[in-house]
Amino acid sequence: MRNIKDEERDHHNAYFQEELNSLKVSVVYITSVLEQALKNASGEGSSNQPATFVQTQTTTQLEEMVGE
Repeated sequence: MRNIKDEERDHHNAYFQEELNSLKVSVVYITSVLEQALKNASGEGSSNQPATFVQTQTTTQLEEMVGE
């Protein structure tokens, strides 16, 4: 039989995992934005066209990176 401490720890761990995954998505998004800015600054990208990013693409990239 599970006690309350175990349930609290499980809840805390689940919350932590959600926050960690959210942070990973944010880091991937920021990295992508910075890479695009560097490409534009160095002339590799088209500086006349604004960079556009879609959250679902970022999430897919994250899932591929972390193997989910």
